[in-house]
Amino acid sequence: MKLSSKLLLVPIACSALLLASCAAENTDASTQTSDSESVTVETPESTQVELISLFGDDALTSEATTVDCTLENGTDTTCYQFEVASLPSTVETDGPYCPATTSDIGGIWVWDGDDPGLYALDSEYWDMMSAQGYDFVDADGNISISDPAAPSETATENSCLEATPDGSYHLQVLIPTAPELLDEPVDLTEISQIGLAFDGVTIFGDAPSVADRGGLPALDACGGHIDPSGYYHWHFGAESIQTNLDDADTGLICDVTQEVEASIGLAFDGYVIYGPEEDGAVPSDLDACGGHVSDTDEFGEVYHYHLSYDSPNLPLCRVGAAADGKLSSPDGDNIALPDGEGGGPDDGGGPPGGNG
Repeated sequence: MKLSSKLLLVPIACSALLLASCAAENTDASTQTSDSESVTVETPESTQVELISLFGDDALTSEATTVDCTLENGTDTTCYQFEVASLPSTVETDGPYCPATTSDIGGIWVWDGDDPGLYALDSEYWDMMSAQGYDFVDADGNISISDPAAPSETATENSCLEATPDGSYHLQVLIPTAPELLDEPVDLTEISQIGLAFDGVTIFGDAPSVADRGGLPALDACGGHIDPSGYYHWHFGAESIQTNLDDADTGLICDVTQEVEASIGLAFDGYVIYGPEEDGAVPSDLDACGGHVSDTDEFGEVYHYHLSYDSPNLPLCRVGAAADGKLSSPDGDNIALPDGEGGGPDDGGGPPGGNG
């Protein structure tokens, strides 16, 4: 990917993207952590980070720009505008997802019924589904598979869902240049829009429940799949999912490089998402959204989110305001871009000290 001379630079002093709160230039900012311990945050005077450098090669399909935008709380501000492919070249998007028979091994699923957990879509899983009264498998061991955008006439009430990919269009993402806290965090519920990974793949919350809808929208071993509109997206943070796969004895391998402490993407409120660990361990002071203020290699001491080792492993809520029209397509408005709704958790989350 060719980059123009207009690289997006993130000044760490008085955060152009990431500081939860900032003092005047050349001063210190005092904040409170989620457990009410006082922390003094030193704001570097001249450190700059090239935000564009965090994205992988070919993750963006055009030059990133800064545009005027309005946040969901009514604030008029500026946003970074990123454009990505509906089928990114940075990751594998071919599955496997749904296996043809119970003898084949497909992708994965996070089951939320009896015996919940992360499962490989193998014979043991389908046996469990049949035992619980679900009709995915016929008498010959064939799995009912259906495209959710064009359901098969032979599909059963319970079908493994596998959408048809469409790489003919782009997605456009707006991320605030300066995060602004909401009065209350917003729950990231089922299929909520969470953010943009640095591999150019959009990130969504939990996939739809089989118990609620009947169909099972299978994920690949890295936690992604094709939307009914044809674009590939994540329902996991892929960079640490191998631990989840191993702990669940799936026998599957995710081909995304596993980096449990790396920055993996941007949430739609402008805060960075990191892997589940920090300094070799899971942080002990995370708020309800999976975030805290601590030192980062790229940006100094700032608020940021962490993945977890739960399944799914994504932040549970968003503390900052997202932009209106945060995810769209410049190629047409007939592309489904769902976004879950919800209020904040009872115990709250987010960086203390006011808006960023």
